Amino acid sequence: MKLKQTLATLILTSLSTFMVFAQVPRGPQGMKSNITFSKAAFDESLSSAVGPRVMGYQYVLIKDGRIVTEKAGGLAQTSKDHGPLNMTTRTPLNIGSLQKFVTGTALLNLMEHPTKWSPGGQNLSLRNRLDMPIWGQFPSLWVDLIPGPTVHCPQIRCIKYRQLLQHRSGFDDGKTANRTVLGYLGDSDGFQPSQYDKREYANINFVLTGYLLPAYERNYFVNEIMANAVKFPDQADEDQFLRDRLGKRYNEILHERIFDRMTPKINPTCNAANTVAATAAYGYQSKNDANKGIITSQIEKKGHCSGEGGYYWSARDFANYVAHFSASDLIVSDEARDTMFKEGMTKDNRLVWTSATDDSWMETHFQMDVIVSSNGITDGTRTMLIRLPQNHYLVIFTNSEDMSTSDLFKAGVAAFKAGMEHNFS
Repeated sequence: MKLKQTLATLILTSLSTFMVFAQVPRGPQGMKSNITFSKAAFDESLSSAVGPRVMGYQYVLIKDGRIVTEKAGGLAQTSKDHGPLNMTTRTPLNIGSLQKFVTGTALLNLMEHPTKWSPGGQNLSLRNRLDMPIWGQFPSLWVDLIPGPTVHCPQIRCIKYRQLLQHRSGFDDGKTANRTVLGYLGDSDGFQPSQYDKREYANINFVLTGYLLPAYERNYFVNEIMANAVKFPDQADEDQFLRDRLGKRYNEILHERIFDRMTPKINPTCNAANTVAATAAYGYQSKNDANKGIITSQIEKKGHCSGEGGYYWSARDFANYVAHFSASDLIVSDEARDTMFKEGMTKDNRLVWTSATDDSWMETHFQMDVIVSSNGITDGTRTMLIRLPQNHYLVIFTNSEDMSTSDLFKAGVAAFKAGMEHNFS
């Protein structure tokens, strides 16, 4: 515990040496037990692969909760907006669906440190909590939309928290109309029994996860909200009131449980257009975009913050979050991290992580045959978080659409290999 606490205080301490020394297990091919990492080779590979192709970029590589290297380049804003403003690793931008990583790990945090009002009290294991059905925390407004308990599985009452975090809920992302909570719960095309327990990425999974955080924290909170919602005769107005309250509390939970307890504290915002418009990175269609950029506000769009996206972070702040996630127990325990993904796990059983990619080079040299990652895609920005060998994590943000998240993933993995290649040549 003391080691983890010490590491948590070092998360923003850059390593100053040119070569970073690290321990790796001796592999079956007689791999060296001591290897070095070349920051220069890594930086050259990643900055040259990304920098010339985008409006602006920022990245931070961490290991064991400490910064190994960081870099930024290009423009955060052009002269069409408040700029020209140079991009830095402290410039906030819209991370899109990468916010799902925060929402998912925040739920695990709450499950590992439940309140006395959380479902099951304070004595259930993490596994048992993940396998609880989500409908038990639904407000009556939502419960009334789903089939009753006499209906056999698969149906919405069968969905577990684990399946929300795995994108195996059965909610259909191909739904074309009424893509609201009411629409997914109340329309026949929202839930597809044939897709139940099969992985299919669906935004609604983490929309619901964000709304359920406050209900999980205090199951009576939803009843308090609904008691004040009786004045709304229209179902949609009642639902908006409910989600506004849940979304507000969702954001408060992130701050109270995690953001305000970090070193240093961080303050990501879902209301960037009204709070950080002069200093944030705007989103652009391309590196040569001559139009005004995009800056958004979930408060204006939805009335509240929500779990699926819309938050503005800098790469530094997100790396800080990941440092606490990976090298301390502030956010999750070792058990929860391993439950999310560990070597040897079936890829579809992973939690929270968006993607899982096979890599033979990593398997040969580091016994890591699968690289998991999460990403964000929204108007004008692309973001990526990659889990790499030896407790390295890489955060890459860009503010134009020239490179896909797949491109960023490939560039990040290639840069890590460039930093390690000299050990194996």
